[in-house]
Amino acid sequence: MVLFFVRGDVDSDRYISFCYENYRNLYPEGLPEKCTIIRENGKKPRLDTDMVEFNLSHSSGVCVVAMSSAPVGIDIEKIRDIDYNKFNFIKADSREDFFEKWTERESYLKYTGKGLSDLRCEIPPETHFEHFPVFGEYHVCVCAEEQDIRAFEMDINALKGD
Repeated sequence: MVLFFVRGDVDSDRYISFCYENYRNLYPEGLPEKCTIIRENGKKPRLDTDMVEFNLSHSSGVCVVAMSSAPVGIDIEKIRDIDYNKFNFIKADSREDFFEKWTERESYLKYTGKGLSDLRCEIPPETHFEHFPVFGEYHVCVCAEEQDIRAFEMDINALKGD
């Protein structure tokens, strides 16, 4: 699995395509040269190849895309002051604990394709999560089968020059 981070405002579709090109450069065997994003009502977006799964999240000027050969869900949140007690279905002891659990929940819902409509669902205890603090003030969580993860910070200027 590869995570691609970029700071700044980006067009999501262009960024996903840009990340796919970089992913393909890392894992070129048999991957199509170009892919199209397919959106269907009530389903999570996907590429027009079964060889690559992706998921995208953004928060306060940072965007992350996860690409993998297996299903994946990802969430990024800027850690900030929030009255986390309003979300009583998430048992949190601190602001940091809240954002860790919140990103788990969102990444799980994105992994399953259920979306936020099922925000209060039970998360099976065997669900695998990977947590990452990034840029000092953001928390990222990936929900996927256990696998090696590589991460890259992308240059927004490279995307704009595309």
